[in-house]
Amino acid sequence: MRRYRNVLTASLAAVFVIGCFGKAQAIPAFSREHNTECTTCHTIYPELNEYGDAFLKNGFVWTKHQKDEPEAKAPAPAPKADVKGEGDPELLNKLRENALNGGEEQEQPVKGVHKNEALWLAGLPEKVPLSVSATLNVAYNENALDGDKLDLSTRAVSLLAGGVIRDKIGFFAKYNLFTQGIFNPSVSNTPSNNTPDVEEVYFMWRKALSTPVNLKIGRFRPKLSLWKKSNKTTVSDLATTSYLVGNSLFVSELPEDALEANAVLGSRVFVAGGVVDRNQQETKEGYGHVSVKFGGTDFTGKEPEVDLDKESVWDLLSITIGAYGYSGRNSNSTASNQRNNFYRSGVEVDAIYKSLRLRLASAKGRDTNPDFSSHAETKSMVYAAQAEYMFEVNLLGLFRYEHQDTGSEIVHRYIPAIAYAPIENTKITLEYQYVTGNVIDRQTLLGLRYAF
Repeated sequence: MRRYRNVLTASLAAVFVIGCFGKAQAIPAFSREHNTECTTCHTIYPELNEYGDAFLKNGFVWTKHQKDEPEAKAPAPAPKADVKGEGDPELLNKLRENALNGGEEQEQPVKGVHKNEALWLAGLPEKVPLSVSATLNVAYNENALDGDKLDLSTRAVSLLAGGVIRDKIGFFAKYNLFTQGIFNPSVSNTPSNNTPDVEEVYFMWRKALSTPVNLKIGRFRPKLSLWKKSNKTTVSDLATTSYLVGNSLFVSELPEDALEANAVLGSRVFVAGGVVDRNQQETKEGYGHVSVKFGGTDFTGKEPEVDLDKESVWDLLSITIGAYGYSGRNSNSTASNQRNNFYRSGVEVDAIYKSLRLRLASAKGRDTNPDFSSHAETKSMVYAAQAEYMFEVNLLGLFRYEHQDTGSEIVHRYIPAIAYAPIENTKITLEYQYVTGNVIDRQTLLGLRYAF
C-alpha cells in the first residue's frame, strides 16, 4: 500500500512538472507545414477529431473549407506569365493570378497558397516534414507474475515523416529508433533496444487517373477499424483490434505489406479494399472496409451549413458507422507446413455530440488451426464500449468496458482513464485496469507522450 502511494505521488509530480512547460513551442511536421495548431486535427494528441480524420483520408492534403473564402476564379492566361503543373486546380489558378501580378507577395496570403511557388511546383515542402515522438510508460501491478510490481521503462522513440507532393502523391513513414527489448543483466542494468525497424512506409497516389480512387502501396495498417492504432488517448489498445487467438500472431491493427484502393464517395461514404502480401506464401490475403457518416464534418473536411433560425440536432451530432472483413492465412514458421486460415469481421460506431464521444466496437473471428497442430477450429468474439467527455480543450475523461472470448478464456476489462495535454503535442494519461478472467488482475498505468 505504501508503494502504491509512492507511485501515485510520483505520477502527480510528473503531471505537475510537465504542466510547467505551458509556454513551450513544439509542433509536429503537419502543423509546421500548414502553419496551424495541433488542435486543428486532434482532440488530445494523437486522437483525431473530425477534420483530422478527413485530412488522413485525403492523403494529407489541406482540405479545410473556409465559409468566408470565395471560390477562386481562373483568370485568362497571359503570355510569359503562365504557371504550369499538375495538382490542385484551385491552387494553380491562384498561382497563375499571382504570376500575372508580377509574382509579388500579397499582404494577406490566401489560405492554402504556399509562400514559395517554386518549391510547390518542384514538389518540395517548404519545411522538412520530419517529427520525433517519444513515449514513456509506467506500470504498477500488485500481482505481477515476475514480482516486478513497478515497471518504469521507455517504450518507444520514433522518427516520423509525412506529407504530400504536389497534391498528387501522399507519403508517410514511421521508423522506430528505440523500442523496449529484453532485460539481460549480464549486458546492462536496463532493458536492451529492439532492432530499429520501419513500422510504416507507404505512398498514396491521390485521385489516380482523374478518378475518385486513391492507390496506396507499401507497409501500413490495412484500413479495417474506424480508428487507427495511434488514434487513442489511452495507454492500452482497443481489444477488438489487438486480441490474439491461440498461437497465431495475427492482429488486425498491425502493419502489413499491402496494396490498397480507397475512395471518398459523395463526401459521406468511404470505401477501401486491399491485398496483403505475406512473405513466402503463394496465396494473398484480402480485406475490405466501408463507412458512412451522418451529420458533422464530412469526409472531405466540409462543415455542415447551420441554419440559425431552425436548430437541428445534426448541427451538433455526428455518427459514423463502419464495417470491415479480413481473410488470411498464416503459420508459426516458414519451414512448417501447418497453416491457419483465419477470418475477421467487425462493426463499429463513432458518435460525437458536443463534448461527448461514444465508441462502440465488435469483432468476430474464426481460426481453423490456431495452434498449428490439431486443426481444431476456434471462434472468437470481442466487443467494447467507450465513453469520452471533454471537460476542457486539454482535459478528457473516459471509461471503457471490454468483453473478450477467444475460446480458451472469457475476459472482462473495466478501464477508467483521464488524459491531459499541458501543451498541444504532449499527452499525459493516467489509466486503471480491472480485469476479470481465470484470475483477477489490477493494474495502474501512467503514459507520457511527446512529439515535435
